[in-house]
Amino acid sequence: MGSNRVLLPLAALLLALPLAAQQTGTVSGTVVATESGAPLVGASVVIVGTARSVLTNEKGQYHLSAPPGAHRVRARLIGYDAAEQRVTLTAGQTVTADFKLVATPLSLNEVVVVGARTSRTAVETPVPVDVISAQEIADNGQTEVNQILATLAPSFNASHQTIADGSDHINPASLRGLGPDQVLVLVNGKRRHSSALVHVNGTFGRGTVGVDLNAIPTAAIDRIEVLRDGAAAQYGSDAIAGVINIVLKRQTERLDASSTVGTTPGGGGFWDMADHHDGDQVKADANYGFAIGDRGFLNVTAEYLNRGGTNRAAPWSGDIFPGVTGTAATDAALAARGLTRRDFTMQVGQAAATFGTAFFNTTVSLGADAEFYSFGGFSSRDGRAGAVFRLPNQEDRVVPQIFPNGFLPFINTGIVDRSLAAGVRGTTRGWDVDFSLTHGRNDFQFIIDHTVNASMGASSPTTFDAGRLSFAQTMGNLDLVRPLAVGGLKSVSFVAGAEFRVENYRIEAGDAASWELGVLTDTGRVYERTSTGAPKLPGSQGFPGFQPANEVDRSRTGLSAYTGLESQLTSRLLVDVGGRYENYSDFGSTVNGKLAGRYELGGNLALRGAVSTGFRAPSLQQVWLNNVSTQFVVNPSTGQLEPQNVLTTNNQSRVTKAFGVPDLAEETSINWSGGLTWRPLDNLSLTADAYRITIDGRIVITSQFARNDPDPAVRARVIQILTPFQNQGVTTAQFFTNALNTRTHGLDVVAAYATRLASGTLSLTASASFTKTQVERVNVPEAMADTFSSANLDTVRARILNREDRNRLEDALPRAKSSIAARYTLGRFGGVARATYYGAIDYRSPSGPANDEHFGAKTLFDLDLSYQLRGGVRLALGGNNILNTYPDRQVKAANITSGRFIYSRRVTQFGMNGGFYYTRVQLSL
Repeated sequence: MGSNRVLLPLAALLLALPLAAQQTGTVSGTVVATESGAPLVGASVVIVGTARSVLTNEKGQYHLSAPPGAHRVRARLIGYDAAEQRVTLTAGQTVTADFKLVATPLSLNEVVVVGARTSRTAVETPVPVDVISAQEIADNGQTEVNQILATLAPSFNASHQTIADGSDHINPASLRGLGPDQVLVLVNGKRRHSSALVHVNGTFGRGTVGVDLNAIPTAAIDRIEVLRDGAAAQYGSDAIAGVINIVLKRQTERLDASSTVGTTPGGGGFWDMADHHDGDQVKADANYGFAIGDRGFLNVTAEYLNRGGTNRAAPWSGDIFPGVTGTAATDAALAARGLTRRDFTMQVGQAAATFGTAFFNTTVSLGADAEFYSFGGFSSRDGRAGAVFRLPNQEDRVVPQIFPNGFLPFINTGIVDRSLAAGVRGTTRGWDVDFSLTHGRNDFQFIIDHTVNASMGASSPTTFDAGRLSFAQTMGNLDLVRPLAVGGLKSVSFVAGAEFRVENYRIEAGDAASWELGVLTDTGRVYERTSTGAPKLPGSQGFPGFQPANEVDRSRTGLSAYTGLESQLTSRLLVDVGGRYENYSDFGSTVNGKLAGRYELGGNLALRGAVSTGFRAPSLQQVWLNNVSTQFVVNPSTGQLEPQNVLTTNNQSRVTKAFGVPDLAEETSINWSGGLTWRPLDNLSLTADAYRITIDGRIVITSQFARNDPDPAVRARVIQILTPFQNQGVTTAQFFTNALNTRTHGLDVVAAYATRLASGTLSLTASASFTKTQVERVNVPEAMADTFSSANLDTVRARILNREDRNRLEDALPRAKSSIAARYTLGRFGGVARATYYGAIDYRSPSGPANDEHFGAKTLFDLDLSYQLRGGVRLALGGNNILNTYPDRQVKAANITSGRFIYSRRVTQFGMNGGFYYTRVQLSL
């Protein structure tokens, strides 16, 4: 029924296209550089005030159709001053308009794709957009997209996590203080698929599913556009915080290659590793474009990265051996065995990874008014991260016959990511039409080694295939734009479109040894026991494998339609209005709308603002994830960090329903934003934008409901529900639910300036982002209130969201972040200096205020110096965090846990790697 409501209006619209036939004229020409006369590839040519725009081909040529009449045609390219001509078009005729653009780094006119379906610059959009150029990406010591964005985008945060299972390998990232799954990622304007991984361990973003931005090679990127405004009415689910659009390169007949080698000082300033570097990185990439005659191009990129792990743990200071207690006795036992405490140290820091990828981007002309395009890529990343050390005195999880001195398990991942998009776009009968198909898939394999299944005893393997997660997404999109002639209005464009999406999520079981209890023999199941007679823990230590009972293969479909008007009502007033309808096969329908506007006050000063509703559909991963995982959590009774086998049940399971959790529904949001833009000079721009985002029914993974809960009513019910899972060592349960109402408000300020200085060029950029998220309400479902009817309702709320999990939403990221960067070029010399301020953050312990921590504000300094040699070779030397600044150390013993966590793994401002120093060689031919 819901599908018909979308398809019938869309069918009527498509049938009406022939009736709306309109004769057009054509403007064509070339865009070249003034100084050299070289053709400029990828320059944007637009009919001002309309949606008619095109990019030049490898010969700098363009063809653009438009209705008859007088028009202004404008050509732009980042790094060049814009040029404009007036033309008069006659139906069926072609007019020539050639452009010569003057190269200047003082131009601040970046043409953006996001924020509007018609062509505008970043300061002309009614909502804020940041543009990060390929030059900024290249002159940066960061080697991965997430970290580049965290360095260059004011309201974006991302850091490598540690001791967090799969989250060690895919960074949970945030835009405007919201979760990884509340920002939409596009590539060339098309929705990018998410990762198969759900962040379920103790990091920021716990319970969310994000896009693996690091699967995209940096060398393939022409620019990154960051839309900082709610955009669900334009783009659909997930665009609550905003949109990140990655635009791939189009250049041809040019080879760009680079190699970066770098390292960190290591040690974190303590114990005997302080003088030993770690975190070595070697990166190599190449990008080349092939011309396809005079009809198009094929741009290809290959990239390789080998990233070494880092370790910021101190030696274990607690007891180690069974029957040996106290520091003196333990040290004596170590000496007798020829060991030191360093042999029992964990690996806490950035995971090691080996990464290879290939991407392509192509466009081929199909005639004067149409072109075929395609893009996509393949990436493979093998990661290796340490888990928590299993000590010899932990009888229930070690096998002395295999590892007499305990062992450090390693969680290895094989992440394969692939994507492919193809489409046709052009102009027909007065309509701009874009039809495309996009497919993406992410596979996440777990291999656990240097570990045991303790319940199997001496017969246990030491390497386990723990299973695989997979997520796939296929979409079909139709986008339509048509200028309308409306009397009295400067320009009006009608936009409409539809999307059909199919998603699939799979869990594949691991080896039986990775999850089972003991060994099945002819006489029954045999398993190792502790000295008390209790079974030793089943499954691979570090990460128990997915079981056959965990396997799922679930799909859903989604259908949407949108429409809107983008109107330049007068020379000063711009108004955009749009609406979107979406229907999902698993939870139903939603309707969202947006109103945005911009008003020129004069003197290049303008006000802009927007109001919109938004939504985020529950991901298939959140609906269907189910497994048993080992998580080290603070026992609320003792305040100590203890391992627990945590059962995560899917939303439709009998266990979840026994806890009283209803079916997952969509998150809903309201987004208000308002600000100003000012360009007092051609080489100076200022923007300031405030926002307020309210989200109702925000989906979270609950805190743990434990068998040892201090509340008798909660404890009794949990024990009853979890009884069938005793043989798996399960002590707690968690699940996904629409539990929270939150409010986020903030302010972003960005300034850019460029000038000539001492025969060189100086560019300055300053930005500041202030954001605050508050949990307004924790919602207890009625069925859950009934389930725990004898418990205090506030106690149940605290189990849904305890102090630590609330902390991850409110205080785990800096509320203030600012940056100032200077870029100077003089002849062959170039230099970039940057200072980034990270505000203070706090950690709130689930055991109470006694173990809370405060980490003060820090400022990091980056420097990149380069020199151009002959033959297209450029050498660079630089460092990120050149002063080797670390976060404040933890001071509470319960959080440090005998030397394991000198720095917090629960909350982070910028990670714990310290400085990174590198050399880079770039080649352009």
